[in-house]
Order: sequence, then C-alpha cells, then structure tokens
Amino acid sequence: MHGPDGRNHSNESLFAEIEPPKKVVVQHMSDPRFRLTIDLASSAAGTVVSWAQAFDNREIAGRIEHIVVPANEQNLDRLAAEVLHPPTGA
Repeated sequence: MHGPDGRNHSNESLFAEIEPPKKVVVQHMSDPRFRLTIDLASSAAGTVVSWAQAFDNREIAGRIEHIVVPANEQNLDRLAAEVLHPPTGA
C-alpha cells in the first residue's frame, strides 16, 4: 500500500474463512494485525452487511481508530456503489 506521504506500507491479508453467501473473514497478516468479519444477511429491503474488526493490540487500535473508522465507512460506501451499479453490458 502506498500512503499519501509517499511511504510504502506492508499490506498482506489472508481470506481465513468464506461461507457463501453469508460470511467472509479476512485476517490482516501485516501490522497492524486484525481480523475482519463481514456478515451478510437477507432482509426485506435487500442485504444487511455487518462489519466487525478486531485488532490483536487494543492500544494500537485506539491510536488508529481515527483513521480506521472513516476508512471503513469509505469502503462500505464503495461497496454500496458497486452493488447498486448495474452490470456492464446488461
């Protein structure tokens, strides 16, 4: 990953669990280490996405919370835009 300051950052992740069509678990292998669980559930309005991120180190999680929370919101906004966008050629 390349930061806005030009620095390079390790960014290695492993899909630890995939349970179609309802769950994906990603283990972030580089620092800061965390486990991201994404649950998908059907609802009358469509699909409910639950997103839980558990860090190995609480202190580090607290220090980067101001970055992680808005970044996750951006990721979910991008996901929503993709899901709501009609497929190309359809």
